Amino acid sequence: MNVRLFGVIAAGALVLSGCGGEDPAPPALDGSDTSATQPVATPPADSDGDAQAGAVDCSSLTSDDAATFIMYGQLLGQIRSVSDLQAMSVTGYTPEAMGAVLTKLDGLEGVQGEATGTPDEALAAFHTANDTFAAIIAKGDAATDADFAPIAELWPSNDDWITDQAAISGAIKAACPDL
Repeated sequence: MNVRLFGVIAAGALVLSGCGGEDPAPPALDGSDTSATQPVATPPADSDGDAQAGAVDCSSLTSDDAATFIMYGQLLGQIRSVSDLQAMSVTGYTPEAMGAVLTKLDGLEGVQGEATGTPDEALAAFHTANDTFAAIIAKGDAATDADFAPIAELWPSNDDWITDQAAISGAIKAACPDL
């Protein structure tokens, strides 16, 4: 179990190391502070000229939100038994904390990632997984491995949840490249 937890944390650290964005903007010539300005990302207009769904306020997303999504997202995809639930408590996972991050990420719906498409279905899958884990945790000692069946149906293999996580991460990168 400790090896699995270490693997999850190491994978999260590796993913986060690639999320640093660019160096901060150089100071303005007039001496004003430009570091606090971050644009609101608006996806490109569709063929009808209407803005696509998914305008997200990048200033509302923090690097902590990204780290929380990556770490907890790994757990939601990998934990498939009651005996593994301890890993979630060690990381501080709560369905409420993950739900709050997912709610912020819902603003990415319709945002086209460079190679991953839109995150719409992936966001729905992570909401479903988070709700399933909330129900399992609420059962306490009455929870059984059978309670994880909806997760196995949602993501039959690791490739499935990794693809979903990549779709959301790709949309974050496309919408908020400086995050």
